[in-house]
Amino acid sequence: MNSRIKTIIRGLFWFGIFCGSGGVMVAAAGFLYLSPKLPSAESYRHVQLETPLRIFTADNRLIDEIGIRRDPIPYEQIPPMMINAVIASEDPRFYSHSGVDIRGLLRGFYGFVRGINLGGGSTITMQLANNISFDSDSVYSRKLKEIPFAFRIQRELSKEEIITLYLNLIYFGSGADGINAAAYAYYGKPIWELELPQFAMLTSVLPCPTPCNPIADPARATQRRNVVLTKMYDEDMITRAEYEQAINTPDNARRHNRRIEVSAPYVAEMVRQELYSQFGEDIYRKGFDVRTSIHSDKQAVANQALSNGLEEYYDKRHGYRGPQRHIEVAADADARSTWLQALEGEQLLGNQHPAVVSSVAEREIEALLQDGSTVTVTWQGLSWAAPFIDRGRAWPRPERASDIVQTGDLVRLKQAADGSWSLGQIPDLQGAIVSVSPDNGDILALVGGYDFALSQVNRAITPRPPGSGFKPFVYGAALEQGYTPASIINDAAFARGDYRPRNFENNFAGPITLRTALTNSRNIPAVRLYEQLGSDVVLPFAKRFGIETDHFPRVDLTVALGSQDVPPIQMAGAFATIANGGQKVTPTLIKQIRTLDGLVPLPVQSVACGKHCESIAFNEMPAEQVVDARVAYVLGSMLRSVIEEGSGRRVGREIPRKDLMGKTGTTNGPTELWFTGFNRDVATSVFIGFDQPQPLGESEQGATVPVPIWIDYMKAVLEGTPERMMERPEGLVDRLVNKQTGRSARPDQANTMFELFMEENDPTQTAAAPVPAPRNAPETEDEEPTIEIIF
Repeated sequence: MNSRIKTIIRGLFWFGIFCGSGGVMVAAAGFLYLSPKLPSAESYRHVQLETPLRIFTADNRLIDEIGIRRDPIPYEQIPPMMINAVIASEDPRFYSHSGVDIRGLLRGFYGFVRGINLGGGSTITMQLANNISFDSDSVYSRKLKEIPFAFRIQRELSKEEIITLYLNLIYFGSGADGINAAAYAYYGKPIWELELPQFAMLTSVLPCPTPCNPIADPARATQRRNVVLTKMYDEDMITRAEYEQAINTPDNARRHNRRIEVSAPYVAEMVRQELYSQFGEDIYRKGFDVRTSIHSDKQAVANQALSNGLEEYYDKRHGYRGPQRHIEVAADADARSTWLQALEGEQLLGNQHPAVVSSVAEREIEALLQDGSTVTVTWQGLSWAAPFIDRGRAWPRPERASDIVQTGDLVRLKQAADGSWSLGQIPDLQGAIVSVSPDNGDILALVGGYDFALSQVNRAITPRPPGSGFKPFVYGAALEQGYTPASIINDAAFARGDYRPRNFENNFAGPITLRTALTNSRNIPAVRLYEQLGSDVVLPFAKRFGIETDHFPRVDLTVALGSQDVPPIQMAGAFATIANGGQKVTPTLIKQIRTLDGLVPLPVQSVACGKHCESIAFNEMPAEQVVDARVAYVLGSMLRSVIEEGSGRRVGREIPRKDLMGKTGTTNGPTELWFTGFNRDVATSVFIGFDQPQPLGESEQGATVPVPIWIDYMKAVLEGTPERMMERPEGLVDRLVNKQTGRSARPDQANTMFELFMEENDPTQTAAAPVPAPRNAPETEDEEPTIEIIF
């Protein structure tokens, strides 16, 4: 019997040796098979340096962060208590095992067989291995690779490097990869400013980051946090007093948006699209940091100028379209709770806060805001709200608050700088503002609409007809062809077939100078002049300034009146080229791109350096002189007359500077309104219109909405800066002429002015030149010559 037992034992022994050897051989073979497929140390040692796309202003303030939130930090900046919390919860034997905890694996397997939860067997190193690679593998394949990879990581990295890499890579929910990004996402602070209860809360999120985080399920998250604290206490990582204090500390996690310092979402999207076209998906994970040309102070002013202008200068003047909706309260429900619940789904748009009217008095109302506070709106903030009838009518004027709203209405409120509130509404009108530096084309500020959350269409780069804003390029082409501001053009009835242009005032001024015609934005003279010059002269001239004219029709006289689409960004760039004396600058947004591999080369930027090009930087080149500097200067002086005497007079009244020039634009309907203006430092274009073109109202024109928006922006931007005029080039002379006839005048004569002439056109030195016949004019036309060149 004893012999038989010994034989069995001997057989079992050798069977065990055989199985063990086989297992070792299988494991060795598996390791040798998988080892070449495992990432090398260099491929993951620096993974923590990867960051999402970050976009900054010129003064290094964050505009946006696109992609998974990741803000890697070195080991020295990770609080020891945070490390302890993770180790206690995820891997108590972290410092003693060699990357794989055999005891933990066996315990997890035993629990799986018994159907009880005895904890997982994955160590921190194994979790790190899984996070670094194998994303496309099946779950079983990943598990097989985790173990040898964990051994390799343990062999090639120190424990400090492993825990640092782990905490910088692991997902914490709420779009945050890494511990520091998670600290900002939940608590709005860097990780080193948090305390024990928050460390435990962040650790508790790791096993189920989406459903278990403190924003998604606060009660469940608090229970899980307390489990982590218990584990820390059991591992002697915290004292009893620390444990009890942390357990009894309420959690204050809430959703924190990315640390955006400057609101410029249209800029961010322009940058993203440009980079994506070049680098694809890499922009979201390879640490792209982009510095733009945006000035944070100018951007903030532009944001406010456009949103406030759309509300105050147009939307309110056209009447109140009523509340968003009415909130019905059930008979057995609490009104306040019902209203607050309704407000949860609303968001701040532009300046417009969502609110529910909670009471209505004779001439004031009270309204409940999203934060639960109640504000009062007096009659001063209500009296504007005559009911909207159509774009031209809003009536009758309200006499009491109940004429406007009733209790339970969901409305919009706007808060003034003095803290007072007024009734508002989200404009259905849209617009854009683009501000460019004439020195190099840098885009200083750009807003593409009322609110990016409302509409992502970027009107700053969307072509729309500029109306009379295109006329300066007709007159500039004429100056280049030898005409002068004193040349006479006939503002009289004009017809070419069925086309009969009209002036805005529906009258005629007779023979007038080109300066007067542009100053008063007379349509018929512009069309006559365009016909006289021809599209083959005007369109190439405009193209040299950066306006894409290739798609413009060649036989359509309405081109002279701005009937063809041009985006505001091109208008700003073209006027910037006038401002710098005719040196072509291209609107530029991206100034620097830095990735994990260093700086990305960018195209050389043109700089309007004039006579001082010896000091330009290595990545700059002198801008091309696309027009005689004298032509640009004379054209600028004509645009100054628009500010002094024409449709831009409001600019002159409200910004009493002598260095401002510009031109309004109004299209048929009117459906689009424009103003583009500049001094030597800043060129800014403002566009206003509906996304689906429709009439804005008969009383609207470029001077009614775009001009005051432009004033609000430029007044703030230029405040405290010295006047900077266009640099006057050589080769110009001033001569006294009669304002009406453009002919030379004597000092004792009335109605005279000093006019600018290029030297070769000096009326005191040259004789009159013949007038070219109008091009493409039908033989049936019987009109007097329309242009007289005064020399």
